[in-house]
Amino acid sequence: MNDFATWFHTITFGETKKFLKLTLWNFLDSFVVSLPYAVMLLAVYLLLIPLAEPGAAPPLNRLWLLCGVLLAQTVVYYFIRRKTYIDICVGFAGTTKNARLAMGEHLRRLPMGFFGRRDAGDLSTVLLRDYTEVENLASALIPQVSVILVRLALAVAVLSAFDWRMMLAVVLAIPLALPFAFLSYRRMGRISRQLLAAQQAAASGILEYVGGIQTLKAFNLAGERFAALKSSFARQHRHSVGLELAAAPVGMIGRFVLSCGIGAVMLAGAWLLTGGELAPFTSIVFLLLSLNIYEPVMILFGFIADFARTNRSAARIRELRNEQPLPEPQPKTAADAPSEAAAGAAPDPKAAAAPDAAGSNMDIAFQKVSFSYGSQEVLHQISLRFPAKSITALVGPSGSGKSTITRLAARFWDADSGEITLGGVSVREMTSDTLLSRISMVFQDVYLFHDTIEANIRMGKPDASMAEIMEAARTAACHDFISVLPDGYQTVVGEGGSTLSGGEKQRISIARALLKNAPIVLLDEATASLDPENEVLIQQAISALVAEKTVIVIAHRLHSICSADQIIVLENGAVKERGGHEELLRQNGLYARLWAEQSRAASWQITATV
Repeated sequence: MNDFATWFHTITFGETKKFLKLTLWNFLDSFVVSLPYAVMLLAVYLLLIPLAEPGAAPPLNRLWLLCGVLLAQTVVYYFIRRKTYIDICVGFAGTTKNARLAMGEHLRRLPMGFFGRRDAGDLSTVLLRDYTEVENLASALIPQVSVILVRLALAVAVLSAFDWRMMLAVVLAIPLALPFAFLSYRRMGRISRQLLAAQQAAASGILEYVGGIQTLKAFNLAGERFAALKSSFARQHRHSVGLELAAAPVGMIGRFVLSCGIGAVMLAGAWLLTGGELAPFTSIVFLLLSLNIYEPVMILFGFIADFARTNRSAARIRELRNEQPLPEPQPKTAADAPSEAAAGAAPDPKAAAAPDAAGSNMDIAFQKVSFSYGSQEVLHQISLRFPAKSITALVGPSGSGKSTITRLAARFWDADSGEITLGGVSVREMTSDTLLSRISMVFQDVYLFHDTIEANIRMGKPDASMAEIMEAARTAACHDFISVLPDGYQTVVGEGGSTLSGGEKQRISIARALLKNAPIVLLDEATASLDPENEVLIQQAISALVAEKTVIVIAHRLHSICSADQIIVLENGAVKERGGHEELLRQNGLYARLWAEQSRAASWQITATV
């Protein structure tokens, strides 16, 4: 019973009461739509009276009364059908929309480690295909089950009044056919899992192929990689056909048993007619109603393949919903403080806290912080302090933990041990929205959304005026190139910013950060891989961005951070050195070695060997 409750909760996207209400309306709809069958049977009975009793006058008054019943049924059915149709179309669509939005909010709260281990194609399959599968089943299954239950209930009630033996002949085929339905469902369960895995692999392959098409063409591998994608499509097709083949034989047997039920009704009627124990009219009633009963049951057999596939989709949605987000403290409203003070109550240590939003006390501190990616520890008991309104540079070899420190400061993950504070407040005691509102981030790999340039910049401050957006663009040195685009700020950039150059994308991301004007700025290789002209422009934009801010900058180009207030040198997840540029050079350690290597690399040039 618990398994059914969990399953029903999943396919209704948690809105079980709403779906139960829809089911009741469908019951009423099915009852009203079934009334003409009863009226038809009564009309046939009345029309047969003159044949059964020669000389008897046709009961015209009763027939007119039945016509009135049909007219009333038509009017009532219009309003009930309108209600159920709107509820099914709008209600189910609204429920699915709310469920997807809730899933989006849930994903937003998950740590970045989750996205590192889950494939993008897998997530897109859940959000698009799996939700659609569940919605389609729920919107089709509930009305169909309502029809079946109502017709069975009416049939049993009506047929029992005529002849209980014939009623048994009608309904006996249904329980005999059900075992084949269950067997068909079990056979398809395993194949549906394989089909969903193939669909996920195909979705991932499409994303990878389209995203890497430039690299594939550069190395003349587009055809070879498409062959692999084509193979994934073939596997998906094979499992789709296998699902139907697994269901077909058993489903056909179930349908055959139901078809035999009609024959059983005819045989039972003939046997009872021969013995004089059944009136001809009663036999006609049973033959007509048996067709009406078996038809929706046969339709339900057609849902078995969909049901097996949807059950797996529901399990995948449930699995994703069960992923644990980062713990969030309860937000504390301003109205709570006076009431607690008046009552003499101690403040709740778990209530959400927030440092000074103005940035006067925006220092960041790491106290004996350790962090691991899976089983590999990448930070080992790190203790650091990034003073407010200062620039701290993180340098060191690749894999030394530089980017991890910035991600932990923004609480993309929680540290395994130790504490990280912002303005003296632990980041664990701040809501994610509060923490991220204090931080602007500019990464090396800039992602722009498939939207207008204005919309991409406006993400920094959704309620910004157009004048503010343009001022941020000017400061970020991107207003000039935006102005010459065909549609200016309304130019739509490709997904990921594919229609812009690397330097243009970087400057737009800086404009976005400038518009946000957060007191903390995290820069991760913001000037890497740029041509000299773009590098100069971006350095000017960054200088405007970091003014009077608490800044953490990651840079491999050491000449760009010589003027930093402090430089922290990392190696293998531990602090090796810290100090100013000149001080670190005098220490003649790792930083001095990196500086010497970069100086030698600056004079490197391509030479031809004959």
